Amino acid sequence: LGLGNPGAEYRNPRHNVGWWCMDELVRRTGAELSRKRKELRFAEVDLRGNQVVLAYPRTFMNRSGLALSYLTNRFNTGPEKILVVTDDINLAPGSVRIRSKGGPGGHNGLKSIITALGTNEFPRVRIGVGIPDSAAEQVDHVLGTFDPASRELVSAATLRAADAIEMIVNGEFENAMNKFNGNGETSKTQ
Repeated sequence: LGLGNPGAEYRNPRHNVGWWCMDELVRRTGAELSRKRKELRFAEVDLRGNQVVLAYPRTFMNRSGLALSYLTNRFNTGPEKILVVTDDINLAPGSVRIRSKGGPGGHNGLKSIITALGTNEFPRVRIGVGIPDSAAEQVDHVLGTFDPASRELVSAATLRAADAIEMIVNGEFENAMNKFNGNGETSKTQ
């Protein structure tokens, strides 16, 4: 599940890098997102020999758990089989961080998913979008766009995140963490 906000006006903001990564996976698999519900659009695809669902919520970020609930019910999927791809303001632009569980870190999409699942024990791939100057600027920061240099770093990170997801789906979670965590990142929370 790639997190982002629906609508053309949200295509380029920092908050939608989860969708950018999903776009790359859709491109790699040739998926057609023909399955649409009011909560999400998705496709069942073959990814490195594994059947997976690539999904984009059609809800706003703070209701991402609603979209995920539909998927978990439809496919009878436990939290350990879910992989969420999202932006992270605590990581430098271009950083990738893979974790098997964790708190929301102030991210409303992750808060919604944790509430919907009743647990924070689900894997996630976080893509750094840079740290806002202050907590008061957090919303403007995530809904803002990148400068050209940061955009280039984050675009490259979405490709690395897609590579990591392919490894994770292939049962190589630890290898993906070892290979992709820390690529140029600096974190306020380390």
